[in-house]
Amino acid sequence: MILDLAIYLFGGLAIAATVLMIFQRDAVKAALLMLAVLLCTAVVYLALSAQLLAILQVILYAGAIMTLFIVALTALPAAWRDKPAPASFRGVLGLAAAAVLLAELLKVAGPLRAVCASKEFAETGTLGLARLLFGPFVFQFELLSLVILASIVAAVTLTARRRA
Repeated sequence: MILDLAIYLFGGLAIAATVLMIFQRDAVKAALLMLAVLLCTAVVYLALSAQLLAILQVILYAGAIMTLFIVALTALPAAWRDKPAPASFRGVLGLAAAAVLLAELLKVAGPLRAVCASKEFAETGTLGLARLLFGPFVFQFELLSLVILASIVAAVTLTARRRA
């Protein structure tokens, strides 16, 4: 009961933050709303007993990717001064396309929910994934952190060259 409530609560918060992020004109506020969406998704993973996915969500997406976004936003000082144009026909068309896409996803999600709830559905669990990720693929997993670190250093270096 409490887990269902947590799933619905944080799922709703993720949806609300996503909608706010889409309509946000300030890039930094949009990035912070994206961070809220990623953290809410991690809580939903925890409520679904997928602890490894929740941890990876926080480490990789909320930690590394969002850090890269913030560094990229601060590296582009022109982005702070530019004000986006007011909503146009393309904005309305994009919103309509997003609504159609959401309707299609909801239509497809109905039958899939019945398949996941059936007795034949075998849960693989996260232990097998953890053994692969921290076993034979540990080098690739750690290499990803070096790639992200190198991209942050490159963004800071490019910014320092522009200012000098």
